[in-house]
Order: sequence, then C-alpha cells, then structure tokens
Amino acid sequence: MGVFEETANLNAEQIIEKVTALNLREQGVYREKVAEKWRTVLAEREEDSLPLKVVAALNNNDTRHAYLQLVKDAPELLVGGLAAAGKAIGTKELDVYLPEGEDPLKEQLEHTAQEAGVEVNVSLELVNVRAYEGSPIHHIATLIDLAKALEGTYTPGTYVAAGKYGKYSAMKKAADGTKVQELVADALEIIGIKDPQTEIKALEIGTKVFGPEGLEQQITEDTALSGGTITVITDKECIIAEGEKRLLDLRKTSCGKCTFCREGLIQLHTMAKEITEGKGKAEFLPVMEEISDAMVFSTPCSVGQTGGEYVQGTLAAFKEEYEAHIKKKKCPADVCKSFMSIYIDPNACEGCEECADACPADCIEGKSGYIHMIDEFDCTKCGKCIEVCEYDAVIQTTGRLPKLPNRLIKCGKFKKR
Repeated sequence: MGVFEETANLNAEQIIEKVTALNLREQGVYREKVAEKWRTVLAEREEDSLPLKVVAALNNNDTRHAYLQLVKDAPELLVGGLAAAGKAIGTKELDVYLPEGEDPLKEQLEHTAQEAGVEVNVSLELVNVRAYEGSPIHHIATLIDLAKALEGTYTPGTYVAAGKYGKYSAMKKAADGTKVQELVADALEIIGIKDPQTEIKALEIGTKVFGPEGLEQQITEDTALSGGTITVITDKECIIAEGEKRLLDLRKTSCGKCTFCREGLIQLHTMAKEITEGKGKAEFLPVMEEISDAMVFSTPCSVGQTGGEYVQGTLAAFKEEYEAHIKKKKCPADVCKSFMSIYIDPNACEGCEECADACPADCIEGKSGYIHMIDEFDCTKCGKCIEVCEYDAVIQTTGRLPKLPNRLIKCGKFKKR
C-alpha cells in the first residue's frame, strides 16, 4: 500500500502513534523526535496564533544540497510525507522551501503534488523561522522517512554522503554505530587518497571538525549531520583556505536579517581571507574564537548557529596552522599563494617564450634566446608558466629566491656575482 492510501486510512492519532513506535527523528542539524514535535505543536496551539502549517526544507545552513538527490529520485515521497504530517497536526497548509536555482525540482514537485491531489506551495528561498512560530518545520529527508514509515519501507539510520568539499558520494543510510571510517572508505576515489590513516588531516562531520581521530567516530541517532555530509580534508589542503570557502558560501546563503549571523560571518570570512593572504595578525585568533562562540548561541537559525563551528573546531585542533600563517608567514600545506614565489631559473631557461605566451597577466618579460624574468608584483601565481615550460625552468618556492637577473641577458650568459 502506498503512502497516500495509508495516510487516508489512518487518523491523526494513529499516524502519531506509528511515528512514535518507530522513534522517527529529524535528519540534519536538529535531531528531535518527530512525534514529540507534533505533540508540542498541538499542546501549544492557540486559536489566535499564526496559521498552522507544515514546512519542509533543508537546514538553512546547508550549502552542499546532497539531500536534494533524495527528492529528485522520489518526489512523491516528499509530497506524501508532507500530506501525512499535515493530517497528523490537522492542517492542509503545506509549504516546501528549496534553494535558489532549483527551478526544475520546484516544477517537478508541483507537478507531483498536483497529480496526487495535494496542494503544496513551493518557494525558492530560505525559511524565515520566525514566520513559522508554532508550526513544525521538518527537514526534507525527515518527511521522506515519514512517507517510507507509512508505506512500510522505512529503515532507521542517518543519511550520509562522504567526500571532499563540493563533491560527494551518493547519499545512503548509515545504521547507528557505523564508523566514519567505513563511510569514508566508500568515497576514497572521490577524495583522491589511498591511505586514510596517513593522508587525512581533518574530518568535517556535519560542521564539526575533528583530526584524523574522527575516523573512529560513530554515527548515531544523535549525530547532527548538517548538510548530510562527511567532508575529508587531506594533508594537501589548507585548513584556513578551506574555511574561507565555507564561510564565503555561508555569507552568500545568509539572509542578513540577524546581526550576529550577518556581521559574524563577514568578520570571520574577512579574517580567514586575510590570514591566507599573509595579512593575518595574532589578535585575530581570540577575536575569531569569541565571534564563533557568540554565533553558535545567539542566532535563531542554522546559518548562524553552525556558521562558527568550523572555526571553533579548527582553532581547537589546528591552532598551530593558523599561527604558522600569521607568525611564520608560511602555509604548511603550500596552498596559499600569497606565501609562494614563482621565478625562472636563469641557468635552465632556454628563452623559448612559451611561458610568456601562456601568462594571462602578461607579467613575464623576455624574448627569444634571452633569459625570461617574472614581475613578481603582477604575478597572480596561477602556475600556467610552470605547466608549459619543457625545461623545468619555472620554479615555485616558499623559500628565499636565488640571485636573479634584473635585465635581459642571453641564455647561458648569466653569472652570479
């Protein structure tokens, strides 16, 4: 029997009892028990309160959108779960929020709902949690689980996708007790590593950051897996540069209405960016700690609540990497371009002009048969000159530069003085 038929055959209390028996919990950041959430809504209901609705959405801080594949694969389950939740609390007002840019999925959901005879309002924006005070806001994956529970196909567990930032394995259910190590092993090809024990620098489980010991963490019903992802940071990646990317994504996502979230993200992102650019200051670190702590406790939605967790976790576990950038002006992973120099070895250059032709910044001076020179002030350190040089004459280094010519000299004629 399908979810719509099963919903039609059950009354509100029977749906709640069934969900209670299965101990169905929210997916994503907030792992509340679904039945308890409904009972709280019903107990606090007042005639003069805002209209009662059921809302389906990703967590507002979810910039990775791995869960959306579940909806694309089975939109009828989301619609069915919405309808069942509405019946459980006594409303036909059903709202779905999808990220901006998901227009095809919006049309797909609207068409599915129309075919099922269910009225659903689909919007492409963040959920304004204040506007839904007194109404249950459910994670999209939770309502898919609810639909499966009613049609008899539900299995307990937590939805997880593993990989690297921006590229993840297919999402699957992880049973309670599953080790992170097992989930990461399924995504080694995506991550681009062979030996997790030696090549993993950090693990981002949801938005919480751990060192390699995070491989021993277990997924449980209490694991707040923001975004549904486990992200691996390898020893070839910079902790701070990775954080700068995440904070920028959250800045783009934030609605900007809450001061702690808006200003906190701006300041954290700006300081992270300046650290990677070699402009970091020692006083940044206590300020970043204070701001990230305040964001966790002082904002009403998941963008601010979890926005500072990456900074919190990395400052706790990788403070020495921050200090290396600030005090030693060195990126331990050799990722941050501001700490690199690119030069042309005057003893290896053959004056072929390939590097000058490849340079998008037009900052390489030289002519055929003469040693070429890079204007370090204009160089963007893109590395294209390194790629095209057949003589391995273009060198990238984080150390001191050797003696280099300051004028055009014929190849083979350069002498150190």
